[in-house]
Amino acid sequence: MLRTKVDRLAELVERKPITVADAAAQLGAPADLVEFVARSLELEGVLQLSYPPVGSPLISLVRKLQFVEDKLPASSDDRYLFVVQGIPATVYVYRDEERRPFYHLVYPIPGPYTALFLETLKPDIAKDVPLESSYFLTPERMQAYLPVIFDKVKQKLSMYFSEHLEAIAGYVFISMYGMGELELLMGDDSLEEVAVNTSRLPISVYHRKYGWMKTNLTIADEDTIANIAAQIARRVGQQITIADPVLDAFLTTGDRATATLYPASTRGNTITIRKFAREPWTSTKFIQGHTYSSEMAALLWQATHYEMNILATGGTASGKTSMLNTLMQLVPPFQRVVTIEETRELALPDHIWNWIPLLVRAGGVSSETEKVKITMADLLKTSLRMRPDRIVLGEVRSPDEAKVLFDAMQTGHSVSTTFHADSANQLITRMLEPPFSIHTAEAESIHLVVVQHRDRRRNIRRTFEISEIVPSMEGSLATNRLFIWRPRTDVFEAVNKPRRYVEDINIFTGMTEREINEDLAERKGILDWMCGQGYFDISQVSEVARAYYNSLDVLLDAVAKGGKLEGVPERPLSQKSLFSSASVIVPQPPQPAKPVPISEIPSVSFGALKEIKRDSLAAKAHAPSGASREAMLRKAEGADGRKGRLPPRKGQPTPKGGKRR
Repeated sequence: MLRTKVDRLAELVERKPITVADAAAQLGAPADLVEFVARSLELEGVLQLSYPPVGSPLISLVRKLQFVEDKLPASSDDRYLFVVQGIPATVYVYRDEERRPFYHLVYPIPGPYTALFLETLKPDIAKDVPLESSYFLTPERMQAYLPVIFDKVKQKLSMYFSEHLEAIAGYVFISMYGMGELELLMGDDSLEEVAVNTSRLPISVYHRKYGWMKTNLTIADEDTIANIAAQIARRVGQQITIADPVLDAFLTTGDRATATLYPASTRGNTITIRKFAREPWTSTKFIQGHTYSSEMAALLWQATHYEMNILATGGTASGKTSMLNTLMQLVPPFQRVVTIEETRELALPDHIWNWIPLLVRAGGVSSETEKVKITMADLLKTSLRMRPDRIVLGEVRSPDEAKVLFDAMQTGHSVSTTFHADSANQLITRMLEPPFSIHTAEAESIHLVVVQHRDRRRNIRRTFEISEIVPSMEGSLATNRLFIWRPRTDVFEAVNKPRRYVEDINIFTGMTEREINEDLAERKGILDWMCGQGYFDISQVSEVARAYYNSLDVLLDAVAKGGKLEGVPERPLSQKSLFSSASVIVPQPPQPAKPVPISEIPSVSFGALKEIKRDSLAAKAHAPSGASREAMLRKAEGADGRKGRLPPRKGQPTPKGGKRR
């Protein structure tokens, strides 16, 4: 409890009536401040001021306020700390009566009389520190304005409080300019989802480690939930009312908020917020957390480098966008990248300087909604005029988006996106059948499919499979599964040798199968070295990627020696939310099981494939579309300045006029 002089004044009055002068002397506070506090609480029916003809005003008690202490659990399975806007919060995770993990949040709150006094100050604070909706137009404006607003609130409160000022200012700030206790939950970087189902039930959260959990927090009433939903809507230029009781909004923080009002939700008003990861996932974090193996990461890195079209699929919250994020962090720095999303979830590293992020804009609340709406298909068409090397689409949902996406592949652009499908075969089926109805000749532009899986029972995420799309001579499409996750043993297994993958790289770069495997082994070694050095942050991955494409020999020397790479920063503190002032402390994940290396899979001869004539390949035997070939050739030229060849491996002579990457 944040016990201040306001609470001590009430305690003095609870014993017996006391004059303002005596109270000021005992509290060490100015008499006029004591009188102001007493007058404010008198208006709330708690204290009473009497003014005798002679002497100091007398303060007496009218109504005693009770304070109920939050009972801490006797023991807990986990405990960690974080700070939100000057408010220190502690999370205790323990088992409830149902033997399920329970999320117990403890934070210091003002004493009962202090809290009531703060309520009397809020109208005056709101008048002196107004909040404009324009402050929330962009994350940059929020970052600029929120600290200013907090300082003004703190300065205003400093007239009345000298102790616990930071925490009290934070308490007032999140209640007036934030979402109250929901703001504290939003500051916990271990949470992925915050859900208010009704005021009659506790708030629920989805924890990265423990899954869905009940909390010890509740919303006071249905009106409060409706007010918070309306506040969220105003920040993004929308509205939610009884006549229009559903809100689907992307906040400028990157979080997605969905709210419903009664009677659309029959049990009461609801708010669900899916939190955007404040600290982007990286390939090394995926390896460390056993989301996939380093062999799989090396294959995806190589495919990304050589501009193959990759689709990340899976169910809801399976990690599709996170997978896309890790792929884009290893893109060569000299390429132009255009990303198109509904909300900014992709975070590209600093070495990719030629990056254009585009955002979809939903219709506003005016009568001219259609004139201000910008769809993903609109932005896709626009991006094709920006001469991009790569186009990254947040998610394909509609046939229009899919059509433009495959048009982009056919025109020679490297394309990556996410899609809802539980397997590579299901992806092909959905693409070829209505409502998408993509022609087989266009669908074969997809090179790799990465399937993400979320195991709700164990609360883990895994890359379930990596498959390549292989066109047949008959004009149909088949899948060749390269890697698969075995759930019983939690091990990744390489099941088949790549076919089309090897053919594409061989035909359009001149790289042999042996050189491809050597390149994969080299990338795997770099990724394992990065994990060993603790390079998990996006800024560190960025520096390694920069070194790979600009000074490979220096990087390989550091890897061979097992030392640090010059220029890679020390791992910074976790990124903070806009309301957060300290990072959450999260336990490290367990050590992953040993993956099955690709080298242990029996070798398969590709001689027959290499003997196929080039004109037959162009006629759709196993070659990609003409547009994809053009993209790979353009990539190969950009990689080393020589058409149709990759850079030589370490130890091989560099041809005359050639350059190392």
